[in-house]
Amino acid sequence: MRQIVIAGVLVVCGLGQAHAEVKQLTGALPGGAEGEASAVLEGLEDGDVVLLDLNMSQPAWPAILGDEGSFETPDSCAYGMIEGVEQIGIPTGSNHLLMTVRPGDPAIYAANGLSCEYAPSAGETDEDGWARLRLKGCYYVREVSIPTARQLVLNPLFGAACGLHD
Repeated sequence: MRQIVIAGVLVVCGLGQAHAEVKQLTGALPGGAEGEASAVLEGLEDGDVVLLDLNMSQPAWPAILGDEGSFETPDSCAYGMIEGVEQIGIPTGSNHLLMTVRPGDPAIYAANGLSCEYAPSAGETDEDGWARLRLKGCYYVREVSIPTARQLVLNPLFGAACGLHD
């Protein structure tokens, strides 16, 4: 540990940095009883660092804000990464828990992304076959207080913050 005094102020510099505990959240939507949020989402709190792996089958596909500025909920999807995603409105299953995810620029936050994947166990068919949307990545949780609900906003973190190497 090194101490530096600058204009009478003591600055302590250390090699070790304190890291927040990483919560691993793996789950699927829809989940839980109708009108209730999925139990996997209930455990998120303000200030959490979360390694997210969320599978969404229809009808729980999210609303996606694209880089052109409009929200859309896809009817079907082409397999692979979905590009141009600015923000994702997650259908939690409850009017009392709202969740928004900002994956960030894929060139900077390579661990984060939304993809369309083949999922024969999903039991939902569309014109392309069986599909699910999968949201993965490393995020920092902020809770926003609103009168009748809690809103979770997940902001992008570098994969290294969750122990990933991207």
